[in-house]
Amino acid sequence: LAVTTADGTAGFASRSLLEEVVAGAKVEATDIDLSAWRDPDRKLRDTAVLHPAFRKRALSLVSRLDAEGISFGIFEAWRSPWRQTHLFAQGRTRPGSIVTNARAWESYHQYGLAADFVLTPFGANSWDSGGPKRRLWDRLREIGRAEGLEDLSFERPHFQLAGLKIADLRAGRLPAGGDDPWQRTLNAVIAAWDGEPTAPPPITDAT
Repeated sequence: LAVTTADGTAGFASRSLLEEVVAGAKVEATDIDLSAWRDPDRKLRDTAVLHPAFRKRALSLVSRLDAEGISFGIFEAWRSPWRQTHLFAQGRTRPGSIVTNARAWESYHQYGLAADFVLTPFGANSWDSGGPKRRLWDRLREIGRAEGLEDLSFERPHFQLAGLKIADLRAGRLPAGGDDPWQRTLNAVIAAWDGEPTAPPPITDAT
């Protein structure tokens, strides 16, 4: 096959050799495009990169509610440390009311272990929890807990994988059962993070 090396030299190489190299190559986590993650106003909703243990429960929660005729969706899944820092600054160094007490890496969102849910009647987002809508949010909480998730009393839409501690996550002690998309994404964010507090250590094996 015709090939071109990194320095621009053209030549030929055996197909079998190229296949062997490609099969054994490992794409570094830093090869992931993080441009969207660095945007502090960008809400990430991709569930494919969440930790499998959380993703399975979150999607099951939405499915079980849907089976009851209650329409909920995931409003924000994995939240980058850049966005978490931006939100933490609101009401402190930025205008607005305080919306979080968690700095970067102090929220389950930064580890792909949490998501915020929202009512989606007729395809529109709604956080209305008054009147008859209250029972819908109560049902979200009931099923979420049954799925092994825990909610926050001060933040109704938020659910995270139960039984974990931020101190453990910060130290790199994460739940087992992680898959490649989750681990590569987390390591890419860890490698790219240049703010405060410092990022946790990279994940070497959480499978």
